[in-house]
Amino acid sequence: MISRQSIDLVLNSAIIDEVIGEYITLKKRGANLLGRCPFHDEKSPSFTVSPAKGIYKCFGCGKAGNSVSFLMEHDNLSFSDSIRKLAAKYNITLEEDTHQNSEAYNEKQQKRESLLIALTFAKDYFKEQLHTEEGKIAGDSYFRERGFTQQTIDEFELGYSPAGWESLVNEAEKNKFNLDFFVDAGLIKKREEKGTYFDMFRQRVIFPIHDLSGKVIAFGGRQLVKDDKSPKYLNSPETEVYHKSNVLYGMFQAKKEIKAKNNCFLVEGYTDVTTLHQSEIKNVVASSGTSLTEGQIKLIKRFTDNVTVLYDGDAAGVKASIRGIDLLLEQGLNVRTVSFPEGEDPDSYCKKLGTSAFQDFLVSQNKDFIIFKADLLMQGVANDPIKKTEVVKNLLVSISLIPDALKRAAYARECSKLMDTDEKLLLVEINKLRKKGSFISSQNIESEIQEILQAPLPQPEQYFAGVEQEEGLVRLLIQSGYKKFMEEATVADFIFKELHEDDALEIKHPLYQEILNEVQTFMAEELALSEQFFINHANSEIRNLAGTYLTEKYEISPYWAENGTVITDEKGNYVKDLQSVFLFLKLNKVNELITNHLKEFAEAETPEVQENCMQYYIQLMDIRNQIAGVLGVAVVG
Repeated sequence: MISRQSIDLVLNSAIIDEVIGEYITLKKRGANLLGRCPFHDEKSPSFTVSPAKGIYKCFGCGKAGNSVSFLMEHDNLSFSDSIRKLAAKYNITLEEDTHQNSEAYNEKQQKRESLLIALTFAKDYFKEQLHTEEGKIAGDSYFRERGFTQQTIDEFELGYSPAGWESLVNEAEKNKFNLDFFVDAGLIKKREEKGTYFDMFRQRVIFPIHDLSGKVIAFGGRQLVKDDKSPKYLNSPETEVYHKSNVLYGMFQAKKEIKAKNNCFLVEGYTDVTTLHQSEIKNVVASSGTSLTEGQIKLIKRFTDNVTVLYDGDAAGVKASIRGIDLLLEQGLNVRTVSFPEGEDPDSYCKKLGTSAFQDFLVSQNKDFIIFKADLLMQGVANDPIKKTEVVKNLLVSISLIPDALKRAAYARECSKLMDTDEKLLLVEINKLRKKGSFISSQNIESEIQEILQAPLPQPEQYFAGVEQEEGLVRLLIQSGYKKFMEEATVADFIFKELHEDDALEIKHPLYQEILNEVQTFMAEELALSEQFFINHANSEIRNLAGTYLTEKYEISPYWAENGTVITDEKGNYVKDLQSVFLFLKLNKVNELITNHLKEFAEAETPEVQENCMQYYIQLMDIRNQIAGVLGVAVVG
């Protein structure tokens, strides 16, 4: 386990705009930075980063936190892996806390880390095999024939798996590994009848697949010797760390260039990516031979809204890519296309033309998706009006998927010119298609609502009286706890003084009570409270609250008095807030007591008990009215 001192050093060293800036584009907005949220789809940026406080907050989906939270959420990392990644970025040597017991690790996280260790070991083993006699003859020569330089081989960590049935198995056993993790990672398989193991990737060149942080999470292996019993390409199965529908080959190597060029080239295969990357076209990724998925598109959208699809020059490749275009449009991306001559793909054609000529080809031949699709569909149509109508309908289906109304209108105009059709008529048809889609969506939503309505109601103990005020108290503690309230006392001092002096005030929400307990213990040790206590807290719920409360959606401008003097009475704001929160908490408590005494009055068995209850009830009503009068609220009942 990483020591607390090392964790604190990393948290204090991490510069949040540098960390998040590697994943999304951030633009200056006052004292903060603004960008499109990487955790959900949005048209208008609502993801705010505060460099001064070291936190982020999305006002669209509500996610918030610090640099560690971001990496955990974005890269699907554990807390310790996020700390290690930041430590590597800022050249910090981590110290391990030897007193921590390994049992503290979550079982699922242990398995995940074990899988990653097995995958990393296999990657290193495959790389080393390129330098063996067999590897040089089979693997290295294959890469060299494809024109790959040593730099490309190293950058993509390419390798070779020997022809032997137990090569990796034997190496793993020699290094005292638990082979079950290699089985779970899809690297080896167990012969159930014999209880022995054999390698899955045999006599293949290996293409490691990395996640966004650079960890190897899977492999693709290309067959070198024709064998009808096994596929040409063998890919890792789905595992705890690899979900192929959310992964694009080459994204780790391409993400910075995609962001810099504000465009992503989308190809089909591993060698397409490596060849183009070597030819200085580094903003390129591959769907690895699978149909494009929504998860993969969202991954692209984290870095750019512009995609150029490079089609293989065969009918099957074009049809598959056209299906992908509609998915890209539906997610709001701007799509352009480049097609290659029959029998060519990006890899082969780049080698044929050479780097410079190929780059020129991409510039001169890229077309907007509607022009490309119209040209493709119009082949063989000639002057047949029926077939032409079908082409128009096909184009309109794609246009109707675009979420932006102005873009739809622009494409309708372009389509009317290409197809010599009335623009208004096309817009009417597009709206019909969208309404039809909306009807289907509405049905799905209504179904979900019915499920919610039919679900059992939460138990009464899940509700807390005055939870809004409890939340307000914690918000003030996080936002202003360290600030001076009166003389030497801070806001936090005042809060704990009030809670101590009024035993009737109890915080019922478990998380808010936990926060108050921890802060009180922290301050009892004469430690100085600050925002970082909450921002860098080990509890993710508390970090999330800090991100929410310490990030404002709108920056408050100072306002002007009649004489033109700027008014910025920050202390006056949180003093009033504190007074209001405590008065509301007390009002809630009085209301609770009134309810209880009315119940006692109704259940009283003697006139004397009823009289006592009534007297206490009258006193409570008087107190309630006094508090309500100070707050300026009306009390009903």
